[in-house]
Amino acid sequence: MLRAGQDGKERCGMKRLLAAVLCLVLVCAAAARAAEPEQALWTRSEGDGDYVTIRVPCPEGEQLPWAQTRKLCVRYADTGEPVALCSNYYRGYLFATVPAAQAGRTLEAGLGEPVRFADHITVWEGVEYYDAPIGTDELNLRGVLRGDGSGNLNAGAVITRAEAFALIVRLLGIPEEGEIWAEWYDANGKSTGYDDVAPGAWYVPVAAAARACGLAAPDALFHPERPVTRGEFTVMLYRAMRAVGWLEAPQGDEKLVLADGEDLPDWAREAYLAFDRGDLGIVTFRDTGGRDSEGFPLQERLAEPGRGATRGEIIEFLYSALRRLPWYPLPEAIEWGFDRAMPVIDGSTSTYPYTKAVYGAFFSNFENHPQYPESHSKSHESYQRLIDGAADVLFAATLPSEALKAQAAEAGVQLECIPIAYDAMVFFTNAENPVLGLTQRQIQDLYVYGKYTNWNQVGGPNAQLLPYRRNADSGSHALMEQYFLEGGKLSLSPNVHNVLTSYAMSSALTDVAQALRTDPAAYAIGYSVFYYYVNSSWLLDDAGGGELKLLSVDGVMPSDSTIADGSYPLAGYNYVVLRSDEPEDSPARRLAAFMLGEAGQSRVANAGFGPLSGGPKADFERDFPDWSPDEIFPAGSSYVVLAWDRGSAVLRASGLVRSVADGRWHELVANQCPAPAGEGVAAAVLGPPGCTVVFGSVGRELRGDLTVRLSYDGGQVLTQTVYPGRTFHFLLEGQVELEGLELLARDGQSLGSWKP
Repeated sequence: MLRAGQDGKERCGMKRLLAAVLCLVLVCAAAARAAEPEQALWTRSEGDGDYVTIRVPCPEGEQLPWAQTRKLCVRYADTGEPVALCSNYYRGYLFATVPAAQAGRTLEAGLGEPVRFADHITVWEGVEYYDAPIGTDELNLRGVLRGDGSGNLNAGAVITRAEAFALIVRLLGIPEEGEIWAEWYDANGKSTGYDDVAPGAWYVPVAAAARACGLAAPDALFHPERPVTRGEFTVMLYRAMRAVGWLEAPQGDEKLVLADGEDLPDWAREAYLAFDRGDLGIVTFRDTGGRDSEGFPLQERLAEPGRGATRGEIIEFLYSALRRLPWYPLPEAIEWGFDRAMPVIDGSTSTYPYTKAVYGAFFSNFENHPQYPESHSKSHESYQRLIDGAADVLFAATLPSEALKAQAAEAGVQLECIPIAYDAMVFFTNAENPVLGLTQRQIQDLYVYGKYTNWNQVGGPNAQLLPYRRNADSGSHALMEQYFLEGGKLSLSPNVHNVLTSYAMSSALTDVAQALRTDPAAYAIGYSVFYYYVNSSWLLDDAGGGELKLLSVDGVMPSDSTIADGSYPLAGYNYVVLRSDEPEDSPARRLAAFMLGEAGQSRVANAGFGPLSGGPKADFERDFPDWSPDEIFPAGSSYVVLAWDRGSAVLRASGLVRSVADGRWHELVANQCPAPAGEGVAAAVLGPPGCTVVFGSVGRELRGDLTVRLSYDGGQVLTQTVYPGRTFHFLLEGQVELEGLELLARDGQSLGSWKP
């Protein structure tokens, strides 16, 4: 039986033995090391440093169809040996995780062709079908899965201990063949330490490696032919993933989702807990006899740890672990430096989708990132954590309350609030309520002065009016302070205060939905923020409440457009909040800059919120509706838009910069030139920060492809092909001395010129 729960001495022993084995590998690998790469590769030390992950370029992957990219893997360039711990291809790269002692060997990406195991090939009506378990091809290409030696996989057979340890040893990249193990074997008196491992057996190096590295218990017997149970293999893989650094021991009193979780043996519980968090493992699904809300049968998951583990089950378990446990930085994370350090993020309940969207933009398997928070601390608590230094940055739905401002001042902390998205305070009621809206004055009279108890007092039916409020330390209450309590100078009416209070963002919706009464009639009213309301309608179904509807305020309904253009009177922002003394290049400031960029604004939209900007082109079109953009290009820290007026008589160049105040792109500098008459050329100069732009257009009556030649700085020349009626531009770094521009026909004849 496998033994779980090794004590500290055993774990340390495993690490020492693993390090010793890998040092031997380094000696042998050093002689075969290829030339150093031309540029440094991205690397990351895993866990305690025994393994290193390396990003391996694979530019040829961009030309392959998706199905073919599944056949890409990483191998050692000197031997062609595949790397087992290898990611799938993504955007020009693969990630390979190798023993630290082998990290100096050159790696290369390549296309392979997996073995098709004969016992999973069927032919029906002349068509060949292949039904191997999911992950078979990938594990075969990575050198982990080899079959039974006769071309078969035997997926339905229960795996033996020797076979299971062979998979684990290959997975960890521990050599099981060659001089290294021959020397180790000789040094140990030609013995693996197991009495039942005969010399010459195929699994001799497997048994030796498993024992030396602490993967197999140092008992007298190895039991190579004994069947392995599901529980035993779960522990085997758990130890392997911990050795790599991809899995941590569960902390605290966690509960298993498995239906038979309480019956697991103690030696396997830790391993099952670790994998269960990622919904990984070998399980059996069993109908409970019940049905869900849509009528589908409900099922429960059983571990059945004493049941024999088949090869097919183990293949799918291994493949799922390789795909879903390691987290890798995406190109955006490396570009912004978040692969090395992420800020500690917190915020309100409603802004948690931002955190999820940001981590999703930066990392694959982002939920396994060690800093990824499973939830936010809520509005008030998150501000306190930022003030105390426990958090680096917040995603906030509201500005800090007066109490929080005082707390920050007392701590000597200044808070910097940067808008990143539109949002708004909204009021809602039961869908059956015929009232369509309220004025701001009516809302204040209701919540502050307690003037109304019946909907007929605000133009509605004869029905009791039930005003729900939020708890005083919520972000929604901070909005109430901002819009209706004069910054905290006023208080809620005693008729509202502590009478009907929603203590969570979710209950702010469900409390109102469930308050509906028909005899006598009663309708409730509550408040929250717009995008949380829009994105959380599913809560009403789960809570069994009725439907809700938004109320207009001062005659304007809240919507994406009315919030963005400010016509809805309670429109506002979501913010990135940080301490004002954050260094310029700190992770917190870089996150704020990312959120204001185009990639960050797309994440705002993906998270279900209202982006401040649709990009430079969209913002230009909003500010200059009478101009039609023809071309847009980056110029230093700004963007330049070339646009025609309605009659295509004037070409305008606008240098746009992003405003920190509202996140939009606004015109900083502009110039324009008339369209050339007939067959000429017209040009002008624009000077956005840090560069010079020469722009213009050529006459519509010209024919063929033309060349525009620009001379500057004492005879330097740039040329560009241009077509009749089209625009052109030259982008020059810094300030330059322009000499002139000439339009040339294909034969070199001058067709016109321009002087600055």
